[in-house]
Amino acid sequence: MKRESINITDALNLIIHEMIKMTDEFKHFDINRILVCCGSNQSNARGGLYGKLVPLRFENGSEIIKHRGHYYTIPRLTLNDAEILYIIYLYIPKFMDLSAEKKIDVMFHELYHISPDFNGDIRRMGKVKKAHGHSRKSFDEKYKDYAEAFYLKIKDTSFHSFLEMNTNELANEFPKISYRRMKVPKPVRLNKN
Repeated sequence: MKRESINITDALNLIIHEMIKMTDEFKHFDINRILVCCGSNQSNARGGLYGKLVPLRFENGSEIIKHRGHYYTIPRLTLNDAEILYIIYLYIPKFMDLSAEKKIDVMFHELYHISPDFNGDIRRMGKVKKAHGHSRKSFDEKYKDYAEAFYLKIKDTSFHSFLEMNTNELANEFPKISYRRMKVPKPVRLNKN
């Protein structure tokens, strides 16, 4: 029997919330300050982008940065009276066409980019290659056990059933599919008098 509708970002938000609750390193993250959005990625090429984390503050959680003699800030974004510090973008259809295990890996990858201080900045892994450090493989190893434990924990749940669906299966199951879209917030120049 076909169900009426599904909001993909709401479903992914619930799953990410469970990831945060079940992972000691992330338990202090406030899901109300993380916004999940979907972006479009129509390319059928192998590789490419499945997801990304967009921090809404600068280094050490600073709201202002000086660059080439000018000051910049990122406009505040609030939802339900909570200031959003991070946006996780998951790119469809590519993300949805991954296996459940790979989807979980992508979501943990983006969560691991969040600063342990949860201050709107990224987890800085090195002086030069700040996002992943000297090796992407080494970065991925840091959260691998969390992702595997989560996968085993949800294997017989509705979360797993949802994550197993690809784009075509979702379309067959739900006549109406929606998701949150939003342009990536960009820094704006401040006028310093």
